[in-house]
Amino acid sequence: PTQAIAKVILTESDINQAFQAELVKQRLENLSLPALTELSGGQPVSFTDIKLKLQPKNRIQLLAQADLPNHGLVPVSLTSTLAVEKRRRILFQNSQFELDAVPESLQSVSQTLTEILDKILNKMVDLDRFNLDGVTMRINRLETQGDKLIFSGYAQIDRIPNNP
Repeated sequence: PTQAIAKVILTESDINQAFQAELVKQRLENLSLPALTELSGGQPVSFTDIKLKLQPKNRIQLLAQADLPNHGLVPVSLTSTLAVEKRRRILFQNSQFELDAVPESLQSVSQTLTEILDKILNKMVDLDRFNLDGVTMRINRLETQGDKLIFSGYAQIDRIPNNP
């Protein structure tokens, strides 16, 4: 096997652009999770217009719109601390609903939607999902610096994918 050490730097802009990728959007749009359909009268719910802002000490602020049938667009806002679990998953920890960005009449439903979005985000970034056959990737640490999110980690290559 071959091992490589990696340092990956993503800007806030890179991360926000990633939220527009089809692979990511399919995990955030037309969702029929029971917790969501209870709010929507059985209709699918989508989280759109996601904007992430990096903050000091591995904190982030995330704003989005939930397209909730019967309510229209409901703003969703949270702050969270990014963490690494088992060197393979990125977690959103200590998430807090931010009611300042939400009209008072929508705060209750927005808080519920925020909690659901937090759970969805916590299941999204798992490196084992991205591992190619014969390649294992791991994160040793992550850190926010200004408008950059910096990952350091490694890849172990047991064989080149699609190469017996």
